[in-house]
Amino acid sequence: MFYIAVIVGGAFLIALGNLAAHAFAPQAILPVCLSVALGVVAIMAEDGLSALLLRRLLPSRLFSAERRIFAVGKREKRFYDALKIKKWKGLVPELGLFTGFSKSELKSKDDAAYLGRFLMESHYGVVIHLANGLLGFVIAFIPFCASPSVWVPIFLVNLMLSLLPVFVLRYTCYTLGRLYARSKKRSQA
Repeated sequence: MFYIAVIVGGAFLIALGNLAAHAFAPQAILPVCLSVALGVVAIMAEDGLSALLLRRLLPSRLFSAERRIFAVGKREKRFYDALKIKKWKGLVPELGLFTGFSKSELKSKDDAAYLGRFLMESHYGVVIHLANGLLGFVIAFIPFCASPSVWVPIFLVNLMLSLLPVFVLRYTCYTLGRLYARSKKRSQA
């Protein structure tokens, strides 16, 4: 619900700002509102398409639990603690339904295979959300939202909404990584 409110509120403010720049001229209302609405739809479609392509084209071995590139250190975890992530992480939707693996709750703290899959899905999510946030500028090349007063704020809202799940996933990976290492060590003993 939070994301929908931010998207709708952001679109409203972007449209309002653009209408104010046109001195609220009646002939500007429809084109501005259409441009903003289509820009929001375009960036959502771009996010979905990039997520689908990354998921389909990049092999899961690149995202395995053992990949050190995805390791979360204590300093990074302290950063998330400073952001008081525990208070707001519930506002970030979990879209595991698209992959058939829900990350909304931890079902086992001891099963290395399950924890490894949880980490892999989280790593995919980090890369996909980062790509979505950074590639949002592509809407600047779509004629109906090419105006910087339309695409820049849409891009910034999308970037913010893409970074929040990255933070939540990275925060979760800190604990998951430790549980996975302990579980793996126990199974090898």
